[in-house]
Amino acid sequence: MKARIPPPLGLVARALVGAVLVYAGATKAAGPAEEFAIIIGSYDVMPRDMVLTAAAFLPWVEILLGWSLILGLRLRAAAAGAGALFAAFLLALLSALLRGIPLPNCGCFGDAAHFTPLQALLLDLGLAALCWSAWKSAPARWSLDSWVEGGYTEPAHGKR
Repeated sequence: MKARIPPPLGLVARALVGAVLVYAGATKAAGPAEEFAIIIGSYDVMPRDMVLTAAAFLPWVEILLGWSLILGLRLRAAAAGAGALFAAFLLALLSALLRGIPLPNCGCFGDAAHFTPLQALLLDLGLAALCWSAWKSAPARWSLDSWVEGGYTEPAHGKR
C-alpha cells in the first residue's frame, strides 16, 4: 500500500514551500539582477555569459512555482519543479563547498536574509522534503486543480 499524505498536511506543505518561493523570488526580483548575478557567479557552476540571464529569470520561476503551489494549480508539476529547483540549489551549494569556494551568502533571499551554506543546505533539504509531501498529496482537495476538474474525489482504495 502506498503511503498517503493527509490533505491538511499536503496543504500545509505546499503553502509553506509556495510562500518561501514567492518571498525568495520577490526579494530577488525587487533588486537589480546584477546583484543576484554576482552571487550566482560566485558558485562557479555555469558559464559566465549565462549568469546574468539566470539572475534575471530565476526569481520569476520561483514566484510562478510558489503561486502555483499555494493555489494548487498544476500541483504535481509545480511540486516537481520546486523539488528540482531545491535539488539544483543543493548541488550548487555542495559543489561550492567541496571545491572550497567561499560564499558571501547563499543568495536564497536576495538582500532580505543571509544564510551560511550549512543553514542553506538544511533549508533546501527541508523544503525538498515538503515538495515531496505536496507532490504525494495531489490530487488535493483544496486546490484550483480540483475546482477546474469539477470537484475533488478521494482516490479509490487509498491509491493515487
